[in-house]
Amino acid sequence: MTDNDHNSHTPIDPDMRPNFDAMPNVAMMDTSHVDKDQPPFVLVDGSYYLFRTYHALPKTMANTQGLTTNAIRGTLNALLKVMRRYHPTHMAVCFDTKSPTFRHAMSSDYKAARPPMDPELVEQIPYIHHLVAALGIPLLRIEGAEADDIIGTLAYRAVEQGHHVVISTGDKDMMQLVNDCVILEDSFTGKVTDSQAVVDKFGIEPSQMIDFLTLMGDSSDGIKGVPGIGKKTAKDLLNKYGNIETMLENVAEIKGRAGKNLVEYADDIPFNAQLATIVTDLAVGHDWSDLKINTDPCAHIEKLRALYTELEFKNELASLDHPNHPANGSQSVADSQADAESQAQVAKSLQSSKIENIKDSKRHDKAWHTVLDEPAFESLLKQLTTAAHFVIDTETTSMYWREAELVGLSFAVKAHEAYYVPLTHRLEDDELTTKQLDRDTVLAKLKPILQNPNIGKIGQHLKYDAHVLSHYDIDLLGSIHSSPNNWAMDTMLASYVINAAITRHGMDDLARHYLQTQTISFEDVAGKGAKQVSFDQVAIDIASDYACEDADITYQLFDIFRQKLAENDTNFRLLHELEIPTAQILCQMEAQGILIKRSFLNELSKRFDEEIIALEAQAHELAGETFNLGSPKQLGEMLFEKLGVAGGKKTKSGQYSTSEAVLSKIDHPLVDITLEYRGLSKLKSTYTDALDNVADAETDRVHTSYHQALTSTGRLSSTDPNLQNIPIRTATGRLIRQAFIAPKGRVILAADYSQIELRLMAHFSGDKNLTRAFNEGLDIHAATAAEVLGKEVTDVTATERRNAKAINFGLLYGMSAFGLAKQLQMSRGEAQDYIDMYFERYPGVKEYMMNTRASAHEKGYVETILGRKLYTPDINHSNRMVKQGAERAAINAPLQGSAADLIKLAMIAVDKVLPKTQAKMLLQVHDELVFEVDSDKVDEVSQLITEAMQNVLTDTAVEKGWQVSFAVPLLVETDSGKNWDEAH
Repeated sequence: MTDNDHNSHTPIDPDMRPNFDAMPNVAMMDTSHVDKDQPPFVLVDGSYYLFRTYHALPKTMANTQGLTTNAIRGTLNALLKVMRRYHPTHMAVCFDTKSPTFRHAMSSDYKAARPPMDPELVEQIPYIHHLVAALGIPLLRIEGAEADDIIGTLAYRAVEQGHHVVISTGDKDMMQLVNDCVILEDSFTGKVTDSQAVVDKFGIEPSQMIDFLTLMGDSSDGIKGVPGIGKKTAKDLLNKYGNIETMLENVAEIKGRAGKNLVEYADDIPFNAQLATIVTDLAVGHDWSDLKINTDPCAHIEKLRALYTELEFKNELASLDHPNHPANGSQSVADSQADAESQAQVAKSLQSSKIENIKDSKRHDKAWHTVLDEPAFESLLKQLTTAAHFVIDTETTSMYWREAELVGLSFAVKAHEAYYVPLTHRLEDDELTTKQLDRDTVLAKLKPILQNPNIGKIGQHLKYDAHVLSHYDIDLLGSIHSSPNNWAMDTMLASYVINAAITRHGMDDLARHYLQTQTISFEDVAGKGAKQVSFDQVAIDIASDYACEDADITYQLFDIFRQKLAENDTNFRLLHELEIPTAQILCQMEAQGILIKRSFLNELSKRFDEEIIALEAQAHELAGETFNLGSPKQLGEMLFEKLGVAGGKKTKSGQYSTSEAVLSKIDHPLVDITLEYRGLSKLKSTYTDALDNVADAETDRVHTSYHQALTSTGRLSSTDPNLQNIPIRTATGRLIRQAFIAPKGRVILAADYSQIELRLMAHFSGDKNLTRAFNEGLDIHAATAAEVLGKEVTDVTATERRNAKAINFGLLYGMSAFGLAKQLQMSRGEAQDYIDMYFERYPGVKEYMMNTRASAHEKGYVETILGRKLYTPDINHSNRMVKQGAERAAINAPLQGSAADLIKLAMIAVDKVLPKTQAKMLLQVHDELVFEVDSDKVDEVSQLITEAMQNVLTDTAVEKGWQVSFAVPLLVETDSGKNWDEAH
């Protein structure tokens, strides 16, 4: 066994101490530019994993040759778990080396107290390295550097370049790297540490973590700290003074031993701080493309086969030849190689006293039943058949509906009583698995009940359950328009319309908020982190309590929300006439998916690769030397030091900022190259590569998932993949939309509400000039310019129209004179004059903004056109910046929220008239609906869609119980083509 598959680097000199004064601080980074809709960059602390698994798992795990394999197996399972959870495109596993580091050179006490590594662990390390490489994951080790420093550097670079980061570790020292876009996750405990978690655990901000460790010290690392200062004192001092520097400036007022020792050991503090600080500017020598996971399942399969054979990992070895292995044309490597034997062992360990205690406490005064025989099932069927409504909840093998297999069903016909029908639990040695009823027989008997529109179905996120049941030929949707009561309530959506801001809308959150109940978590029954099993591996008696509680809690929430909705007719209509029908339509859209042209995406990826390489070459020629164009640090040094370009500004970390905001102000050819390079790189990683990976292997269709209960305004959001942020403003970006196509004999048709938020502004403000322009069908931006400048519409120039467009849209989002001046490249005074003239000609708009702000302060909410309350919890915040942000949001919220209401009404109206054999609704993207239509029916279908959308307030809204006299016409623009770009 040789160890030659890992990445190698030139060793660093351990005596070369990093420049800590200029060290970038991840916790204090600006993260406003980070795109959180994309998969995170995952950094794995490999050294933590191998030590953790070696000491946690039985050392009796070994092959017949006597090789201990517990750390190998544990690390493998942990890696596969994190890959299954986040589906990253870029990742790195980082390890320590045997070489001393700069910290060892600084202090002979550094980690001196740690015992030598056990020989049984040492011999496993090369196998772990080879497994990482064989899984296609970049592996990083740097002689003279610790894994922490590699991770700190890569995390900083990633955030600087616009990526959010998950660091898989249990090391508390890593908390100094946490910010809004960097979190820690321990795969063994399942614990996620974000900024708030650091505050909750230690009472300090992540940016104070280095000072916290410096004051406390760390005996395991040989960091001495300040004697007499422990966790509580360190926390109290940091809360009062903010940092050690301020502490020392005011040390005279710090009483007792803490103040005395701060003075006595002040000279040691900088030294200890350096030992505690994770390096974030290491010369790693890798750029973003080097950290991409090799997703070719065939690339390393023979290496995996050899390793699994030598290690005698029978289940993993068998998985390589399984039909579901990606090398054989199916799922991902991480999913296919889940260790079934290990999962069964973990599941058995759940028969613990902790779970038994949970069961006992939860069963108190509750009637929860496990249905395991025909008489019990027939009794349940009778109750369901005669009920006016009941709760249904599916238990499955996956959170993602397209992959989920049904494991069992739970029901509730009243509060505090529930039933679980296990169907496909597979845990070995669980005697109840042999007593499960036949799944097909159970579903056949349930089907007429579940499809009966006269029996109301209650659920938490019913769209998911509808998807799962559709896999078994059960239609939970029915006819959306002829049987609207089939879904009596979705408690997630009910909570959302009652008050979207008061809590999150998952069942556990709702139980805590409305029922003051702590529910059994999925982790309680299925385990955490690398040891988590799928639900079919959970013992049936444990699974039954979990599933029954889900159904019981949902019914209790139903009782509460039913009363709340009965007291508020607007919220009742929002749920039953808007949100539930929308959810049912979204379910159909998600299942339908949209076709993509893989070959086109592959060609685009190749083209982007070539253009990226060409841009790098141009940058190197312009600079006169090679450098990493993707490195903000190297780019900043090249621009502002070596080339002497003016306009460079250093951040608090001492590094030049190369954000788009900075670069956009600089006129230099290298800047133009950089911006184009970044744009192409993002398009490639986010779309051309990613879309090809998520498309269905058989149908080439992409199936997004829509979320209704996430945004504060009612807008839908899209994930897995996010199809609402496909770029459209640039020619290169529009190429991505060309990959979305229609099948033979059909075309893509797009229908878009024209300038909907400006029309809503006209409606809400009642401004005469703005309303007149829309009613007369004028070009609104040209009409605005004419009003403000006092000239005829026909005399308005292109530049004047562009300026008017900027203010029309800018004011919707609270743009200031400063922001307008920046966008239009004019002085702040000129911009303020323009805004003043605008409000003089459109006084109703100014009055609307003032009244809305005042109303939000008074009531704590604003309302949409359909009466949806959008709460503004920060409107009276003591922090001026927070308060002003809430005021700007309050002005825009009725417009954006009303636009969301209208597009949902439009979806319902269109679905009602759409000839389903000739056309399918595929996507909803903000104010746009996208369809797939028979080529010879485009004109006819387009007319139906246009009329339904334009008349939605006079027809559909009135039909649903809303009386809205809209001040201006709704205008819908439609177009069609062989792809999405042509249709837009």
